[in-house]
Amino acid sequence: MISVIIPTYNRATMVCDCVASVLATNYPDLEVIVVDDCSPDDTSTRLAERFGNDPRVKLIRNERNSFQAVSRNNGARLAKGEYLFFLDDDNLVHPEIFTELLAAFDAQPNAGLVAPLAIHMRRGKTGVIWSLGSDFNRWTSQPKDTHPNLPLADFDTVPRCVPARGATSASVPRAALGRGVPKPPTAPLIPTTYYPNGFIVPRAVYDRVGGFEESYEQIFEESDFGWKIMEAGFKCFIATRARTDHLGFLEPGCVPALRQLGIEKPRRTYCFARNRLRFARRHFSWLQALCVTLIFAPLSAVYYGAVALKNRRPDIAGAYLKGTLAGIFGL
Repeated sequence: MISVIIPTYNRATMVCDCVASVLATNYPDLEVIVVDDCSPDDTSTRLAERFGNDPRVKLIRNERNSFQAVSRNNGARLAKGEYLFFLDDDNLVHPEIFTELLAAFDAQPNAGLVAPLAIHMRRGKTGVIWSLGSDFNRWTSQPKDTHPNLPLADFDTVPRCVPARGATSASVPRAALGRGVPKPPTAPLIPTTYYPNGFIVPRAVYDRVGGFEESYEQIFEESDFGWKIMEAGFKCFIATRARTDHLGFLEPGCVPALRQLGIEKPRRTYCFARNRLRFARRHFSWLQALCVTLIFAPLSAVYYGAVALKNRRPDIAGAYLKGTLAGIFGL
């Protein structure tokens, strides 16, 4: 069984469409756990009205707004599946996504995390691939994405794919693909260190690394999760035939320049600045983490603060400065 865990907050229409796309896939052995992060809108009511009678769907609600890491862990505690698929609520998955993801585990016995290819489908950015591999510059903590925003039509021209190995005795049993579901041909896989938006892990791997680090709240918790999996001796891949359409959610009144930098809300901005330093200390060498802390973080605070002030958001500038100081002093 695959347990699909979908955290959501204040996105009633979007999360209902996301759940419907999961239920419409060709994989027969699914449960869907939707974790409402204490939404003030009618998310819980609409989910119950649409899916309350479907035995495959479980609906839970956090007692307070607790953000992504807590919501994912809360969903995982109730999950019964051998595999856990964590999915953001602004996605419409393709019908064959789960058979393709499981085929990747069959081909790579040492895989600990496999992600589908995320295709941007929001207004102004349609039909482009999020990334063909995600990593970080260890000296600056800046993200390093391979071919970000590559048009899907150009995907086959990029010589980046790594042919998957043949299955071995340690690989996922064929029965895991589901009764009556044909096993897809082996697809090229792309190595990555983490992948945002959606990814699947064996339950045993999730338990081994201790789930998501809840102190992050939001931002960098996905990166931290992927790096913990690699540090435990597993590998992370993108299965190129597994696809999801990432619709993207834009807050009302969002400033595009700030949204592009990921600092559109004060609390998110604070976590972003603090967590990049926390992540560096946990996963980089001591010298690299020192460089990030003493050089890059102050420069980033100046840059992000200037962009926020230019867009008349002193609250965002202040949140980034506070987050940077919290990260420097380990708060």
